[in-house]
Amino acid sequence: MRRLTSTIALCLVLHLALQPPAAQVGAQSPTVTQIAASTHILVLLSDGTVTALGVNQFGQVGRPATAPLRFLPAARVALPAKAVQVAAGDQGASYALLEDGTVWAWGYGFNRNLGVELAARVMGRHTPAQVPGLTGVARIAAFEATVMAVMGDGSVRAWGGELPVFYTGGTRRYPGVAQPIVVDGLANVVDIAGGAPRGYALTREGRVYAWGPNLKGELGTGSASIEEFEPRAPALVPGISDVVSIATVNRAAVAVTRDGRVWSWGSDEQAGLGHGTYADTFEPGQPTPAIALAITDAVEVKAGTLGRQFIVRRRNGTLVGWGNSDWGQLGAGVVGRFQEAPTPIKLPDVDAYWLGGNFSFARTKDGTIWFWGEESAAPTLLGSKGNQRIPVKVAIEKLIPPL
Repeated sequence: MRRLTSTIALCLVLHLALQPPAAQVGAQSPTVTQIAASTHILVLLSDGTVTALGVNQFGQVGRPATAPLRFLPAARVALPAKAVQVAAGDQGASYALLEDGTVWAWGYGFNRNLGVELAARVMGRHTPAQVPGLTGVARIAAFEATVMAVMGDGSVRAWGGELPVFYTGGTRRYPGVAQPIVVDGLANVVDIAGGAPRGYALTREGRVYAWGPNLKGELGTGSASIEEFEPRAPALVPGISDVVSIATVNRAAVAVTRDGRVWSWGSDEQAGLGHGTYADTFEPGQPTPAIALAITDAVEVKAGTLGRQFIVRRRNGTLVGWGNSDWGQLGAGVVGRFQEAPTPIKLPDVDAYWLGGNFSFARTKDGTIWFWGEESAAPTLLGSKGNQRIPVKVAIEKLIPPL
């Protein structure tokens, strides 16, 4: 009897040992790793899938086109493989960078920004398709009607409309370039802020390249130029180094350096310089990078393309923002013309955040997603109406629908 009992116990131990851990029995729910937004919202999940919600008049959320003002709830986008980054173009286009280094595009096909020549009278597509002839991509940036891709070797490609002539050998290409072309003068790049007509590139060494017009001193060269329609080719911004994060909107540039300081230059028309002031359109900008905030613990900076806001994340997990506040997109309780002085957002323990369009999002360390900003997304995300002036918790099923 004792031998039988021992045998049964041994079998039970072996049975339990062969079972998968409890956490592996059921599929673990994915979490949000990135959000990109314009008038629509793209959500990248930890399992490499992408969901989309929002305005869909050109199919930019991956479903057949709908009425312009209808804000669709979240649904998964049909992609052929796992994504590692998403980007939402301001003209109603969507992009996903897949883990194999290819880029897929859908939505509004404006000036060849989808990387292909669409048939006559075709405005866009709701099904993702690969940008032809482009592999080995490490990062993407969508801006207005153009897209830029940082390659694994640090070089940069660009396509779409409004490409300056220094991209195309001195010849203006209208309505745009479908085949991605090499951007001369850029090397060792790891990130892009802005886009092909005007923007900035951050290098592995912490230097910043700038290109485009220089009406408000946005090239950071120490002087401005009235040659609005003669944009300059990429050149290093003098006087600033050890940069770890860069952002731009409305001709203002903001950079965070390795020592935690925040610098700005360019236009102050939307209170973009972070000095507690704003300038009228006829006033000159600031052509030389200068310290913007009295802090030394900044980690990164981001900008809202349509909302024209800047928000910096600090090492202690808090956020501070400034700029345009028309829709409450700065999260400090203000809805008005400008929030001139950099102001903290009352949301602790932030480990990631994303700005896009007139919306702002943050993720706290417990995985909670927070939203604030323009009212069009509020009914779908929050079940409420009106511009959201302070961060409001988003139910995760609003971003991650069940399978």
